[in-house]
Amino acid sequence: MAKISSGWKPSMEQRADPEDRQVKCLIASGGHLWMRSYFDRLPPPVRRRLADSHHNICAACMSEEAARLAAKRGLRRLSVAIYCAAIEAIERELSREPV
Repeated sequence: MAKISSGWKPSMEQRADPEDRQVKCLIASGGHLWMRSYFDRLPPPVRRRLADSHHNICAACMSEEAARLAAKRGLRRLSVAIYCAAIEAIERELSREPV
């Protein structure tokens, strides 16, 4: 099981400005303001997997998590499998019931 940052919480978007609360972002950012072509950096299967997620996960934050996972595993390059592992780990945290 992949370990991710502790900032992923079911209600994390509540920290953002009201118009930015639709996305799960670690920095509570209105990503639409600065990441216009960010998805173009992701492989098509990763974009599709992210789009199919129940949660609206920030692509930039997910990419950071994937990079950390790859580094922990001693990998120099990100793979579709690493991206998907990061998405699954984030979804697990976001689906967790608040304690």
